Formats: sequence, structure tokens, C-alpha cells
Amino acid sequence: MTDIRLVLAGNMKKYRKIQNISQEKLAAKINTAANYIAMIEVGKKFPSPSMLERIAFALNVDTPELFTTNAVTFMINSNKSIELLYQELLLDFKKFENDYKSFEKNITEKIKQWQKG
Repeated sequence: MTDIRLVLAGNMKKYRKIQNISQEKLAAKINTAANYIAMIEVGKKFPSPSMLERIAFALNVDTPELFTTNAVTFMINSNKSIELLYQELLLDFKKFENDYKSFEKNITEKIKQWQKG
């Protein structure tokens, strides 16, 4: 099973670097501490759904983008079905927060788009 924290960590760092934003600048944009951003980017912390939305907004990506790019690569590399990956992502996310409805809706849409090609 993929570790959702590491998927988030890799994608967050990738999008931050694409935009040439330091951890300190990202932290200031979303009103949190730079060391919290660092902890997320090494997989030691997992943000709440509202913090995920703030991070995505600050990085100019949709919230599911923080999970899907590496997750899809993982799925292709390990020959897992998209449905299995989807279930794993939801189960991992549910472990961290009870408020996962918007995450579920967004990831469902992203998977539908991916399936259409």
C-alpha cells in the first residue's frame, strides 16, 4: 500500500519548487510555520483538509493534484488498478481526518478524468 503522506510530500515539494517558492514563503502565504511545511514535505506530518486546500491554493493547483501525480505513477509502476489505488487513498486519508467528503469528491472527479484519457 502506498503511503499517502509520502505522495503528498513529493507532490507538494515538486509544485513548490516549480513555482520557485521557499518553505518560508509558502508558510507565510498560508499562515503557518516553515518547520510545519518541512515536516509535511518529509512525510512526518499530515495536514487537515482545510490546510490541504490552503496549500493547494498557494501552489496554484487543485487539491487532488497534491495526491494524484505520484499516486498514478505508483499505480502504473506496480500494475495496480485505479479502483484499488482510489480505495487505498481514501482509507489512508480517513485515518487522518473524519472530514473527507470534499477530498473524496475531488479525487473521484480526477479519476474519472484520468479514465477518459
